[in-house]
Amino acid sequence: MKNNPTPIVSDLVLLGGGHANIQVLKMLSMKPIGGLRITLISDQTHSPYSGMIPGYLAGYYSYEQCHFDLRRICEELGQRFIKAKIIGIDPQRRKIQLENRAEMGYDCASINVGIEPKSIATSSPEASLKLIPLKPISKFIAHWDRLIADLSAYKGRDSLKLAVVGAGASGVEISIILKMLIKQNNWNAEVSLIHRHDFLVSAKDLNAQKTLSKTLKDLGIKILQNTPVLLEQEAGLVFNDDKGRVYVQDFYRVLMATDASAPLWFKQSGLPVNPDGFVKVSEKLLVENQHDLFASGDCIHFSPKPLKKAGVYAVRQGMILEHNIRAFFNEKTELKTFHPKKNVLSLITIGDHKAVVHQDSPSMLRWLWPSLLWMVKDGIDRRFMKRFQAKIFNIKPQHFDKAIPIPLITLIPEDWESNTCGGCGSKLAASTLMLSLNKLDIPKNDAVLLGVESGEDCALTRFSEHTLCLQSIDQFRSFVSDPYLFGQIATQHALSDVYAMGGIARTAQVGLTLGPANNKIHQEDIFQVMSGVLDILTKSGTSLVGGHTGEGAEFAISIAVQGEVAPEQVLRKQLTQAGNCLILTKPLGTGVVFAANMLGQANGKLVDEALLSMLQSNKTAMEIIKSFAVSGCTDITGFGLLGHAVEMLGKNSELGLGLKIDYQSIPLFAGVCELFEKNYFASLASKNYTSLSAVLSDDVSNQRFPALFDPQTSGGLLFSIPAEQTKDCLELLLQNGVLSACVIGQVIDENKVIIF
Repeated sequence: MKNNPTPIVSDLVLLGGGHANIQVLKMLSMKPIGGLRITLISDQTHSPYSGMIPGYLAGYYSYEQCHFDLRRICEELGQRFIKAKIIGIDPQRRKIQLENRAEMGYDCASINVGIEPKSIATSSPEASLKLIPLKPISKFIAHWDRLIADLSAYKGRDSLKLAVVGAGASGVEISIILKMLIKQNNWNAEVSLIHRHDFLVSAKDLNAQKTLSKTLKDLGIKILQNTPVLLEQEAGLVFNDDKGRVYVQDFYRVLMATDASAPLWFKQSGLPVNPDGFVKVSEKLLVENQHDLFASGDCIHFSPKPLKKAGVYAVRQGMILEHNIRAFFNEKTELKTFHPKKNVLSLITIGDHKAVVHQDSPSMLRWLWPSLLWMVKDGIDRRFMKRFQAKIFNIKPQHFDKAIPIPLITLIPEDWESNTCGGCGSKLAASTLMLSLNKLDIPKNDAVLLGVESGEDCALTRFSEHTLCLQSIDQFRSFVSDPYLFGQIATQHALSDVYAMGGIARTAQVGLTLGPANNKIHQEDIFQVMSGVLDILTKSGTSLVGGHTGEGAEFAISIAVQGEVAPEQVLRKQLTQAGNCLILTKPLGTGVVFAANMLGQANGKLVDEALLSMLQSNKTAMEIIKSFAVSGCTDITGFGLLGHAVEMLGKNSELGLGLKIDYQSIPLFAGVCELFEKNYFASLASKNYTSLSAVLSDDVSNQRFPALFDPQTSGGLLFSIPAEQTKDCLELLLQNGVLSACVIGQVIDENKVIIF
C-alpha cells in the first residue's frame, strides 16, 4: 500500500471568514507547516468585503465580485471549510461549540467574526419586522434585495417613508445610495437620516461634513440631527427631537446603522470582554490570558488603544496575525506587535461612481475629484479581492493541478512511524477508538441485545417475526472536507436503499478509514464523523450496533444497514405497467458539482444547494408513495438517472416495456448546466454512458444529455404510478417538504428508451 500523505498532528481553527482570517488562510496555505490542518468555520459560505458593499448596493459590482467564496477558496487551497454557526468557545478545554452539531477541538484558534448594530427596543414582533440592521452584512443584503423589490413593485399614491438611523460612514452611504436608486427608478419613496449628533461621520473632518451635507441636501434626504431613537413600536419610531420633545413617526422600513455590538457568545463563554462585550486582545492580537487564542477585526477591543470599527484594521492585522500564529506552532519565532495607524483613511461612496475622503488628519487625496477618488477606491478594492478569490476558468483546463506547496517546516516528530501495514495491521489502536466512542451518546434500543458497548464480536438484535429483513452496504471516499457533514450524507445515502424498497432501517454498522494522523487527531475525526452518523441514525430511529476502523491513504466510510418491511409493503425496482408516469423526488447534478468543487471551480452557493438536497432523507417520500399504486421504485445513486431507470425495465422482462423521458423536465441544481458547458464531468459519467450505449439511439450521448449519466450521492427516489394518481401524489409530496418532486417521463409499451 502506498502511504505517502503527510500525517496530521495539529489543528488550527479559524472562527469566521473576516478579512484577517482570510489572509491567514491564504498565507499559511502558500507557505504551509507540515502536519498542520487548517479549518475555517463560518455560518456563511460567502463572506462580504465591506469596502465594496456600497458599490454592490448601487449596482456597480456583482455579488461574486464583492464576496469571498469561502468554500471555494478552501477547496482550492486544500483546507477544510465547515458551514456552521458558532455559539461558544471553551478555552480551557479548547473546544468550539457549534449550533446543532458536535463541538470541535483546536490546538490554536483565531476569532474574526462579524458584529451587529446596537438594537433599539421594540414593542412587538410586528414592529421589529420593520427594522433592517446593517450588520451582519450577509443578512443585510438579503433584506436590502427584498426592500428594493418592494419599492419597485409599489404602485400606491402615498410615498413610502424610509429611515436610516445612524450617521456614521455606513449610514450616510446607505442613505445616499437608497435615495439615488429611488430617483433613478422614479419610485414613490423618501428617505430620512436620523442621528443623535450634530455632525456627519466625524466631528473633526469638516471638509467631509460639508461635502456630505451638500450631497444629502441635493438628493432631498431629510436630516434629523440631535435626534436619539428611543423605541420602535407598531405606530412608528419613538424619538427625541433636537429640542428634547418626544414624538412618534411611522416609517415603512428602518435601516439600522447604529454603533456596533459584539456577539453574545463572547461573554457567555467567559472570554475577557470590555463593557460593550468585545473580546480584549493584547498588542500581539492574543486574547487576554490566553496563549493559543487570537482575535482580530471589528469584534475585538484592542486593549493598548481602542480602535474604530473599520475594515481597514482587519486588513492590516492579517499579516501580523499570520506571523504570530506561525510563531505559535514553530515555537522559535517571537510574536510581532500590531501598531495601528493613528488615523484611518476611508473613502465614502456618494453614488454615481463618486467618492469623498474621510480622515481626521490631512490627506493628499482630498485634492482629487470625487470621480477620480472613486477610480482610486475601485482599483484598491479590486486588487485586494483578486489576491484572495479562487481562480475561475471559463472551461475546464486539460491539466488542472491544485498547487499545494511542499512545507518548509513541519510539526511532525522525527521519530514518526507511519502505519504502513495492510489487513488488520492497519487497524487503529483500541485505546484511540474507545476514547472517541465513549464521548458519543448512543441511543438505547430494546431490540438491540448486544451492541457497541458490549464489546462482543457481533451485534445481537431481535425484531418482529412477521416482517422481512433488508440488508444493504455502501462505501465511498470523502468528497467534502467537513467530517460531520460527510457522516450525515453517507448515512442518508446508505439508508436510502432500505427506503427505496419500502422498509424501515433498524440497525447500522460503520466502517471508517482515516488518513495518517496522531492519536489526538484520529480521536477528533472519529468523534466528528460518528457524531454526524449518529445524528441521522437517531432521527431515522436506527441503532448503531458496531463497526470497524483502520488507517489508509485517505478518509473513507462504509455503512451497512439492516432494515425490515412487511411483505405486503415491499417496493420492487421492476416496472410493470405501461402508461404510468415517472416521478423523481430530488434534483440531479451532485456528481458534476463535486467534480468541479474538488478543483475549486464550483460556486459555494451551488455546493450548499447540493449538500442540502443530499441531507434530505428519502424516508418522507417513501412513506407518502406507499399509499399509491407504485410500480417500480429505486433510488438514484452512482449509475445516474438513466442507469437506474434502465435497471427498472429488468434484464429479462417479457412485458416489452420501455421509457420515455423528457430531458427538459428533469430538475437540476442551479449552475449545473454551466458546469457541463465548461466540460466538467464526474469520472463515472462516461462509464455510465458506455454501459448504456447499446440500448440508446445514436442521438443520445453524454455530451447532449449529460444529466442522465451524472452519478448521484444521496439522490432522490425514482418511481412510477398511474397517471390519474400523479396530481394527488405530487401535492402530498410538496406539502411534506419534498419540494423538487416532478414528473420526468412515462412508461411506454415499446421495448425502447426514448429521450427527447
